[in-house]
Amino acid sequence: MTENRYEQPITIHEAVENIHKRQYLLPGIQRHFTWDTERIERLFDSIMRDYPINTLMLWHITDPELKRNYQFYDFIRNFEENRSGGTRNEICSTTGQDDFDAVIDGQQRLTSLYIGLMGSYTAHKKNKSWSKSGNFIKRKLYLNLMKIADSNEDNLIYEFKFREPSDADEKLNDGDFWFPVGNIMAMAKPGEDNDKDDYADDHQLPKAARKMLARLYRVIREEHSIVCYRQNDQEPDKVLDIFTRTNSGGVPLSKSDLIMAIATSSWPELREKVETLIKDVWNDTGFSISNDFILKSFLVIYSPGSIRFKMKNFDQPQIKNLQEHWAELAEVTVHTFSFLKNQNFSNDSFRAKNAAIPLMYYFQETGLYQTCAKTTFSTKEPTAGITTDIIHWLTISFLKNIFSGQTDKLLRDLHDIIKQYGTNRHFPFSEIIREFRTTNKNYTVDDDFLDQILDYRYQRPGTEYVLRLLQGAINPELNYEQDHLHPKSVFGNKKELEATFTNNEDLKFAQDEANWNSIANLQLLEKISNIDKSNTPLAQWASNPSVSANLYIPEGTSLELKDFRAFIEARRSAIRRMIKESVTQ
Repeated sequence: MTENRYEQPITIHEAVENIHKRQYLLPGIQRHFTWDTERIERLFDSIMRDYPINTLMLWHITDPELKRNYQFYDFIRNFEENRSGGTRNEICSTTGQDDFDAVIDGQQRLTSLYIGLMGSYTAHKKNKSWSKSGNFIKRKLYLNLMKIADSNEDNLIYEFKFREPSDADEKLNDGDFWFPVGNIMAMAKPGEDNDKDDYADDHQLPKAARKMLARLYRVIREEHSIVCYRQNDQEPDKVLDIFTRTNSGGVPLSKSDLIMAIATSSWPELREKVETLIKDVWNDTGFSISNDFILKSFLVIYSPGSIRFKMKNFDQPQIKNLQEHWAELAEVTVHTFSFLKNQNFSNDSFRAKNAAIPLMYYFQETGLYQTCAKTTFSTKEPTAGITTDIIHWLTISFLKNIFSGQTDKLLRDLHDIIKQYGTNRHFPFSEIIREFRTTNKNYTVDDDFLDQILDYRYQRPGTEYVLRLLQGAINPELNYEQDHLHPKSVFGNKKELEATFTNNEDLKFAQDEANWNSIANLQLLEKISNIDKSNTPLAQWASNPSVSANLYIPEGTSLELKDFRAFIEARRSAIRRMIKESVTQ
């Protein structure tokens, strides 16, 4: 086997010819061509200015098994915009094909070069109907040989432009000469018939235009400006690791991108299925999920023996397993995120997406996914208790950063605990705490940790989690807000505070934002209840029979403002006790 190495640089002409001859192909990664015409034009301007083109990363395919089992795609030559984004790469069968290179990094640049030098870009007219063919314009890339600028607001010097071909092209007209850039590919070498000099003579080009044409020929046909790193190893997992570590430029590839390529060879509809599920979750719940999340969820729920992103975990039997369970997996995914939305989590506040995976498994294993998204789920027995335990587990997980770092072992262990102890009447929060107590992912809290979170302030990071921990399950038909129990407004009224507190120490305590704006004076309140409360003194508001929330205020504690210090100390103790009890079950 030839060692992995950097190859001798090649010209842009050679790279485009390799694409045309299908010597370069694309693996079925979960990415599509995304560059617009302006970005392509900017690339060609950079090339004319001798700016470097980043290294291409190639996987040299020689193994017949890879050629047979891995999905590969042709490059796009003629791009057409459409409602779904634009032309997609066509599948290229490589069974029995001679050895070739799969382009792992460099797709956008190479596709842009291919379109500019051998193809076209059909753009949709803005604000026009997508259903009428007349609202689409097919353009090819041209270079105005007669114009060069010192600079402009876009920092461009050479006037590359995608234009509709016309009879006026390749003619001197009003000081312009639009040269079809693709013509440079067929020009003969200098000194042979039909070379660039013959072209310049035939079109009576002035000296400046001849000079620019010569420069274009040089950067496309003569300069060895493209550097390629070729990976010759045929072991897919090794290739996955190398390229996910070294990929740069554009949107970095992940292991799941390449695994998706393997999977689609066994189940071609998978890419579309995944895209649809991602859109459904976003449209229904406002949560953003990824390919990685979906594939990892599948492994945890339906194949928990090994949940690493390795090729063997996505072989043909496994893909068949995924295909058989896809409808249920998609339903579980949407319903779980609907449950989280109903419990007042959002895409921003749900700190670690992987925390949803054990919850998805719990809902799937118990069958509760069919009801968890309903608004009644969190308000009626027995699910109210389940929801509260789920909220406690999630919020403690977020407060203690349980899902930071590598999570494969964590997810596998949570799967095993849920499988052993979870039922449709019990979420195993206490068992999770117990089983993780001696690990580096333990849920126990010490006094330093409690002091830290009790000092969290109004609408600061982490505060929402502590208040959610106190609140437990919420009624998804209501909106909730953070608010102060003793109204915030009173602490900005210096005269009222001085009239209320005769003891100087108590006055300083009440004036200190660390006290009146901290967890000990905060609560999640139903929005309607919060509006009613407004600036009402706590003693008056809490005496209303309609106030049913657990405020964690010990019995006998004065709610009068004059006893604010005692109130804060009592409530801190009560909250501290509640959190400790919740993680020492």
